[in-house]
Amino acid sequence: MSSSMSGFRLALGFLLGLPGSAAAQARIFPNVPSFERPEASPRVHGIAGRVISVRQGESRFGNEAEAEVALGENFPVLALSRGARPITLGIGTQVYARFSLSDGKDALISNDWVVGLNGTAALGAWSLTAEIYHESSHLGDEYEDRFDAKRLDWTREVLAAWASYSVGSWRLIGNASYALRDELKLARPGAAFGVDFRPERRRDGGAVRPVGGIYVDASAATSWRVSSSLKAGIALQAAPGGREIGLALIAHDGLSTQRQFFRRDSRYLGFEVRFDL
Repeated sequence: MSSSMSGFRLALGFLLGLPGSAAAQARIFPNVPSFERPEASPRVHGIAGRVISVRQGESRFGNEAEAEVALGENFPVLALSRGARPITLGIGTQVYARFSLSDGKDALISNDWVVGLNGTAALGAWSLTAEIYHESSHLGDEYEDRFDAKRLDWTREVLAAWASYSVGSWRLIGNASYALRDELKLARPGAAFGVDFRPERRRDGGAVRPVGGIYVDASAATSWRVSSSLKAGIALQAAPGGREIGLALIAHDGLSTQRQFFRRDSRYLGFEVRFDL
């Protein structure tokens, strides 16, 4: 057993010492930026905590103070092509939970889950991404018990394509999507558009920079009713390429971002703290 183990270690050492082995390693979990949705999208990248003042409530709690906890990220897993214009495949997961702060038990209102696969081609100023993901939504137990509410079967598999163009501190990004499977039998197309403002980190080592964005989306499932979101804040990054902390004011007007209430009007103002993963 020990001799076979020694042989394995020698073979492994030989392979790792071959020219190009470092490049082979870089093909798995490549060190490239992951795909991110628009800056102002309610669907977050990283870990985010939000406290919001709901001016038009979509749930039966109505207008109140609420909190949202969000965790989401896309991870590049395999590089099909490397160099200045990489093509990568990745996986992504997201979860969002909304709580009532006016309720004595801080009741969980709803939670949404997303998991999917994506592929991104970085083509200089342009970037193209295709993704397929599963999305489901659930009511909180406290909410169901208090209001005798029934869960809406929001279960979907969605195919989506994104195209973005970056110039200086600005990024324009558009999306078209189509639900391949939908348990509610709703109309299936959707579209979104965002404008991001995110300056490069200053060469003098400044760790703070402004960030902001506008995001609008609509779908045939809600007769193409347009919803809009705004974000304005700062990003703090202690070292170039390091993890980032974001502080921002956020606003939303349109339809609910909680899938359990997707047809209901929602309007809120709030504050977000976000941490990079």
